[in-house]
Amino acid sequence: MHWRGRTIVRLFLLTGGTAFLVTGALGGDVLNVVLGAVAASLGGVGLASEWTETIS
Repeated sequence: MHWRGRTIVRLFLLTGGTAFLVTGALGGDVLNVVLGAVAASLGGVGLASEWTETIS
């Protein structure tokens, strides 16, 4: 996998989204949980697609 700008953004989405999700879950804020889950999902799917793109 090549480290490009979009890779950094996807990694940021994955880690930041996960942190946002956990913070929202601990604080009981449903909006933060939903936004964190969406961001983490986007980051994870983006990194997975980039990984499979470099393998093939």
